[in-house]
Amino acid sequence: MGKGLGFIILNVFAALLLIGCSGEQDNDGQIDSGQYLEAKEAAWAYVNEQGWDDNAEEDWRSAEVTEVVASHRYELFEDAYAGKEVLRIQFHDPENVIAGTPAILMDSDTNKVIGYIPGE
Repeated sequence: MGKGLGFIILNVFAALLLIGCSGEQDNDGQIDSGQYLEAKEAAWAYVNEQGWDDNAEEDWRSAEVTEVVASHRYELFEDAYAGKEVLRIQFHDPENVIAGTPAILMDSDTNKVIGYIPGE
């Protein structure tokens, strides 16, 4: 009976571990953005340069960072990035904004702006 009980406890523990780990990745690809301050800062500089900062909240550090696969439906500056995984940086807009701030696409290795997604 001791081996049977141990086997059941081990299986329950393994199931709980799997369930707990699977919940960590349910953020639509959102990643720990605290490590991407340089990318956020470069993206914010680009937003300012383009004059798109009028609608965005000024706290650029709170921008959401996600990993996406670049495609031709985005405004890419170089076609070579199509099909590659890049960072998407989305700044927060205040409520009741007609046109949102475009999301900025960044090369995660160089923190170079490679394109954008027009705001909605």
